[in-house]
Amino acid sequence: MRRLFSSTPAVARGRLLTRLCIVVAAAVLLACPSKSPEEKLLKAAEPLGSWLATLEMAGRKWAANSVPASFVGSSVSAAGDELEKMAREAAESKARPGMREPLGRLVAEAQTAGDGLHRAVEADDRRQAAREVAVLGGLRARFEAWKRAAGGAP
Repeated sequence: MRRLFSSTPAVARGRLLTRLCIVVAAAVLLACPSKSPEEKLLKAAEPLGSWLATLEMAGRKWAANSVPASFVGSSVSAAGDELEKMAREAAESKARPGMREPLGRLVAEAQTAGDGLHRAVEADDRRQAAREVAVLGGLRARFEAWKRAAGGAP
């Protein structure tokens, strides 16, 4: 009579193979290096350059009468949400202060420039909008320099 749960060579090989797969998977997971706080901060900051360029472009297009004020308003609003998130991540980061603090300042200045652009558009002040666009361009250049200094790609 055959037993239902007998340990045949095929069953034993299957169990051994399963255990081997678990051990290999665990070894692979342990061998993967975790990201340093600096790498995590660099990754979290990646969208800043795009948001600065977006706000700069929106301001330029509005000044040239190519987009409505509502476009600038929604761009500033969306950027503000993301910049707020980046500010929190920079403040909570375990990265070295020499990397974390300049990013925090850049984000704060970007928020201020975005708000200034929005106020200029609301007031229909194209001159002030042009000044905020120039500030945003300078911030974008500073952000690229920060990324290079932090070890990120240009």
